[in-house]
Amino acid sequence: MPTPIELVLLFAMAGGATGLPPAAGTPGCTFATLSPDDQKRYQSRYRRRVESEGQAAAEQWIHRQACMTAEQRRAARKPPAGKDGRPCTKTRLEMRVTPGYDGAMQMTPVPVCAD
Repeated sequence: MPTPIELVLLFAMAGGATGLPPAAGTPGCTFATLSPDDQKRYQSRYRRRVESEGQAAAEQWIHRQACMTAEQRRAARKPPAGKDGRPCTKTRLEMRVTPGYDGAMQMTPVPVCAD
C-alpha cells in the first residue's frame, strides 16, 4: 500500500492538477511536465517539500528551480531591506565570512543598505 506522500508524488508525476495558476512564460510547468532526467534529479527534494510544506509549495519550488531562467530568478529577487523594513535606495556590498563546502571559511559579498 503506497503512503500518502507516494500517492501525491505519483499524482504529480501523472500530470495531476496542482491548484496553482500556470507560470508566466512556462505554461503548465510542474513536476509532472519535467523531463524524466529532471524528475529523477529533483524527486527527493520535491518529495521532502511535499511532506513538509505541501504540494502547492513544492510546485512553486520546482517552478523556481527548474522552470525559471537565471534572468527571471534575478528579477524576482527582493531588494535588501533597511532597519525600518523598507527597500533600500542605495546599497553596497559587504564581505561576510561564511563556511565553505569543505569546512574552510570564505568571504562572500552580501548586499546591505548604505542609506
